[in-house]
Amino acid sequence: MFKLPDVMTLLPDVISKEGSSRFGALVEVWLKQMNDIAETLRVISEWKAIDKAEGSTLEDIGGNVGQPRGQASDEVYRMLLRSKLARMNANGSLDSVIQVLALALQAEPHEFRLTEQHSDPVQPEPAAVHVSSVPYEKLNSAGLSPAQFITLVERLVAAGVRVSQVELTGTFALASVADKLEVSEYGLADELMTQGGTLGDLYVPGDDYKLPI
Repeated sequence: MFKLPDVMTLLPDVISKEGSSRFGALVEVWLKQMNDIAETLRVISEWKAIDKAEGSTLEDIGGNVGQPRGQASDEVYRMLLRSKLARMNANGSLDSVIQVLALALQAEPHEFRLTEQHSDPVQPEPAAVHVSSVPYEKLNSAGLSPAQFITLVERLVAAGVRVSQVELTGTFALASVADKLEVSEYGLADELMTQGGTLGDLYVPGDDYKLPI
């Protein structure tokens, strides 16, 4: 940002450098316009990135990669754009699916676990995958429901393969030592519910709007 005292010092000595002078007032008006232009250029530069862009600018990026918005919010749409870019290089294997999910939800690959359902000892299924570990907080931060997450996974795996179920993992943990007080951010919440671990969940189908993927 341009500041009036800094600009006035650059002027020759024949010009009054007092900010309260008439010339100083004229320079101040000019500086306001210059600072507005500089701020606009800064926003334009930042909004070239998916994580910074908003509104119609995100839709312009989506148009370049062939990803429509549908009814998705900006947060969900950013996730769709990241996954779309990653899906261009995915080959349908479980490892590539995990890599795309980690990129889309801005998480680490080790936070996800997928297994093929055909080897399940209880409910084997030849063309299905079981998502046995997904960080619940990542879905919440992206504004993504479990049903929408399943839609995303099914677009990543091979054609004809369905997602049988999704286990959402929380952060809640019991004490590591019995009969001893242990304080942890992953334990029981305080009265104000401002800290404490989160519970997990098992996906139950709901009525969500479909993502355009």
